[in-house]
Amino acid sequence: MNFIYLNWTSILIPFIVGLFVFKSFDKNLKIIFIFVCYGTANEVFTRLLFLLADVRNAMPVLHLYGAVSLGLLFTFYFYVLRGLIDKRIYLILSFVFIVYWVVNSLFIQSIYEYPSLPSSLGDILIILLSIMYFYKVMMEAKIVKLADEPLIWINTAILIYYTGNLFFYILFNNILAVSREFSKITVYYYSALMALFYILIAVGFLKAGKRKTVG
Repeated sequence: MNFIYLNWTSILIPFIVGLFVFKSFDKNLKIIFIFVCYGTANEVFTRLLFLLADVRNAMPVLHLYGAVSLGLLFTFYFYVLRGLIDKRIYLILSFVFIVYWVVNSLFIQSIYEYPSLPSSLGDILIILLSIMYFYKVMMEAKIVKLADEPLIWINTAILIYYTGNLFFYILFNNILAVSREFSKITVYYYSALMALFYILIAVGFLKAGKRKTVG
């Protein structure tokens, strides 16, 4: 099996699951489903560029994807962290970061290069937000069974993926000049990480559907 295909085929799992259980989603899960839908559309569009337009560098698409996907996640955490963070400060910081990403893409860094610094900063911010959500869950102690809570699965997926993603790019950039063969192994690692990310999101969607059915 070519694990690189998991880079884009794995996103179809939560996308398909979400279509079936969308009616059971609350506002928070609908934002994550929009995140998944946008990611699916982005992957399909990128593949079409490769196959039909003979495009070899899809970095411009990645620059746009990074800004939109992080914007969606910032919106998600704006709602799930209500009561824990100051809304005005959060909105200002989120807006400043997205503006920084756009300015970097348009005026500072070539759109044909990977946005290393903005991406790393974005990963760190998302990691901190996901940790804050777990902190909120522990402090409130309202969830009786964590394994049945959809947002626990979603947040776990986000924490694992963005932590692993940050580690991947640090590792990849450091070893690329040393061993191209080992760099290929890190690509397989990233593909497996992405597959795990989308599988955990799919589980969260299924938990939401099951909760609605039982309710």
